[in-house]
Amino acid sequence: MKKKRIWFWIILPVVMNAVSIGLALLFLPEYLEHVLARTEAFLSWNLFFLLILQLAVFALGEEIAWRAFFQKQVSKMMPIVPALLFSSLLFALGHIAFGAPLVVVYDLFFVFINSVLFGVVFYKTNNAWISAIAHFLANLSSVIFFLWIY
Repeated sequence: MKKKRIWFWIILPVVMNAVSIGLALLFLPEYLEHVLARTEAFLSWNLFFLLILQLAVFALGEEIAWRAFFQKQVSKMMPIVPALLFSSLLFALGHIAFGAPLVVVYDLFFVFINSVLFGVVFYKTNNAWISAIAHFLANLSSVIFFLWIY
């Protein structure tokens, strides 16, 4: 965290979430309905502190599994860029949710982009805690948006 440039990579997934939500508001409102349909049971100001804990645990778990283990193992077999792309593709596919094809592709595209960014954070720091912070902040920003709007 001493390197100030890492903050750019940590905050970039939050920006990407804002972009994906902003574009959806303008051009693909079905995406917002898609996300709400799969998260509605968890979205509540009354459960906000429990939700924060859940987001933190899930972000750390995914970062340990996908970045600290899988990405690290794959990067031993291939250069880092293909390793990032491959692990991010699998990560995105693991987040697939059924719905209208365009909405699902849109959703997976932004999951893929954020996964690449989390992978870059892990690669630059070799620290799953730091990539988990980026992951947590990205998820938290989306949750706050949906709680605020809906």
